[in-house]
Amino acid sequence: MNVFMSWKQWWIILAMISTMISAYRQGGPPNVVFIMVDDMGWNDVSFHGSDQILTPNIDSLAYQSVILQHYYSEAICTPARTALLTGKYPMRLGMHGQPLFNSEDRGIPVKERLLPAYLKDLGYTTHLVGKWHVGMSKPEYLPMSRGYDHHYGMRGGFVDYYTYNKVETWPNGRRLFGLDLYDDATPQECEQRYIVDALTEKAVKIIHYHNSSQPLFLHVTHNAPHAGNNGGALQPPLYSAVKNSHIANSNRRLYAEIVAHVDRSVGKIVGALADKGILDDTIIVFASDNGAPTVGDLRNWGVNLPFRGKKYTPWEGGVRVPAFIWQSSVTPRVWQGLMHISDWLPTLLGAVGGDIPSGIDGVNQWESIMQDGKSKRSEVLIAIEDGSNSWAAYRAGDYKIVVGNVTGLSNGYYGAELMVNKKTPPEYYSALRTCEMTRAFESIGVYLDLDDVRQTRRMATIKQEDTARDATSCIPSPTRGCLYNVRRDPMESNNLWGKANKIATLLTSRLRALWASQLRRGPLRLDAASDPANFNYVWTPWLANNITRSNSNSRPKPDKQGIENINLSFNFNQQTTGNRNTTVAAVVNCEGDLFESVLKDLLFQYLGLLSLF
Repeated sequence: MNVFMSWKQWWIILAMISTMISAYRQGGPPNVVFIMVDDMGWNDVSFHGSDQILTPNIDSLAYQSVILQHYYSEAICTPARTALLTGKYPMRLGMHGQPLFNSEDRGIPVKERLLPAYLKDLGYTTHLVGKWHVGMSKPEYLPMSRGYDHHYGMRGGFVDYYTYNKVETWPNGRRLFGLDLYDDATPQECEQRYIVDALTEKAVKIIHYHNSSQPLFLHVTHNAPHAGNNGGALQPPLYSAVKNSHIANSNRRLYAEIVAHVDRSVGKIVGALADKGILDDTIIVFASDNGAPTVGDLRNWGVNLPFRGKKYTPWEGGVRVPAFIWQSSVTPRVWQGLMHISDWLPTLLGAVGGDIPSGIDGVNQWESIMQDGKSKRSEVLIAIEDGSNSWAAYRAGDYKIVVGNVTGLSNGYYGAELMVNKKTPPEYYSALRTCEMTRAFESIGVYLDLDDVRQTRRMATIKQEDTARDATSCIPSPTRGCLYNVRRDPMESNNLWGKANKIATLLTSRLRALWASQLRRGPLRLDAASDPANFNYVWTPWLANNITRSNSNSRPKPDKQGIENINLSFNFNQQTTGNRNTTVAAVVNCEGDLFESVLKDLLFQYLGLLSLF
């Protein structure tokens, strides 16, 4: 008898042992895998109805999940990640508005506990694979000081897909550049893989070598499909031919290659969970951090249609993004409840049996999602920008207001020309049936029903119920904002400000109170000492612990004067006819019971906040 075993036999034995350990641990907290992609638009996943860019692995997982149809992120990178990790609106921490420069001494305040730290208290091993972008000027801001056992990836906002360099251009034209890829504290100067592959293979390796007697938190934050540096905005893998020949626009075709690679990454990660025998005992979340920058700086040719706007705007295209959550016991559906990215911290802690911290903005949506119940959230502060152009967006119930100065933002509808195909796309359902994700689920006895898939896909496709359309799209002015019923009018094409002034007044009053509670960022301060040229062209923390040169997080909250940077003193004396606006009664009462309760809540909040003004 041969006493030596092949590596395949060893893997089989290890998998069996892992499965037995996992079964022994059942009853403990589940594993959590959170996959965040970067700058992926609403129309860049095929489960939302388009066959142009096929994402069969993401779709196959979505069809087994709860798809979050009214999920809001933040308008741009740093605020989104701050909200996810803290459970708070970023404006409470000075982390709202423009994203961090690598050379900026700012980060999530160290007094804040982050999601991985809470999970570590519950016995989790915690891993971050990918982008950080919430502070890198000093060691105490870095992931391993904030609750992660391990970090492999980028500390700043984006990198080249092949050289892993970040080129940063300051407002005065100065350019800094250097490597931004680390394995814990070690710069990866010998790495040669395509960045999506490097991150995927690290995530798969973590899963394979995970000690299944402990729960796992694996946070995968791809930098794709974010644009690269200006010299190479679109960087698909070089080792394979460019596919998607049905797409007419060349840049959109290259973008599709990057998205397809991210899609395969998601399939490989979930496949690794199945191979390990722990898929059944894992919660999986997928979400984009914000909408796609279809036009403008760092454009990636992603598409947010039918929504208006793009990344770094208050319109739906900038903040309403693809998202879903899977767990083995969930009944697949499209959930219509209102949810914000800050809800993940309390929702995931609630799901794994942890205590929900007080003093946060996020709410625990776990029970509502699992039982298809009403959302625990009746309002969401969508975005605040307090820079040279100040603007904000807020939603209560079905209604959303946009106020402030949006001059210079992209306020239109972008990407229709990118959606043109010059020939028939590949067949969707055959790609869905044969992808790695579908095979992973079949290995645990879960099979796709194509009739259910078709129905779910129809439900996940945006429908414009309000057929009225403004001759000219509303742009906020110093005296008037824009008001929409975004459940009936997701395209934000029928402004109700002049027809529903009472609703506009209440929403504006609540937004004014939220604006007053922000921690102002202050002026941008970039530090020449951060220049990677000082550190052999590697982006490196340049400040010692507890030393702050220009940290806006230490600034006090603004007084009443700070609120005047945005004009929320609108003139609501609109001309009306009679005592009841019958047009509004027919238009705005989409969900009367919900909105009535919201109005009552806002009224009491408004009365209690009058002293602020």
